[in-house]
Amino acid sequence: MSAALVASILLVGMLSGCTAAPTAESVKASLGAVPIPTAPAVDPMPTATIGKPQLLAMGAPTLVVFDAATRGTATVTGPDQTITQPAASASASASASRARASTAATITLTVGSASGSIPLTASDLVCRDETGAVIPLTAVGPASATAPAGGTAQLVVSGIFTTGAAQVTWQPSGHPLALWDFNIELD
Repeated sequence: MSAALVASILLVGMLSGCTAAPTAESVKASLGAVPIPTAPAVDPMPTATIGKPQLLAMGAPTLVVFDAATRGTATVTGPDQTITQPAASASASASASRARASTAATITLTVGSASGSIPLTASDLVCRDETGAVIPLTAVGPASATAPAGGTAQLVVSGIFTTGAAQVTWQPSGHPLALWDFNIELD
């Protein structure tokens, strides 16, 4: 066989496997219409249980499941600032000048019960600043409330917050269920 004939056979063999690039229409015709899933209208709500608490941004809701008969939703909102105290001035003593600006503020826990009765008490809310120090909270109004099946309840607490990050944890009967993270900015 001549070299020209071998080259021609190889070239024909290589070109016979090549076809034009498929078009969108040809792919659709060969595969059929392929559905593209759409995103849900809202993000799915995380579920918090006593064994698996949720970490949430302030204001984010969570499903709460206490047991098979008791479940609902919980949201913590705030802090709603009431009074801001400026930080110590530069002319103050060294220990006082380390003080940061602070504000009195309220935090609201709102719970809706889908089934069962969900009790709320101010002592079940624990707040800590970015260093882990406890921020004492006191009830504004009743220190306890109950969300009956199909109903809602609110509990409002107040504390003194300084500039920086903080978190509030709802821990019914001492068991963490949900933790909401937030920042206080007092510039």
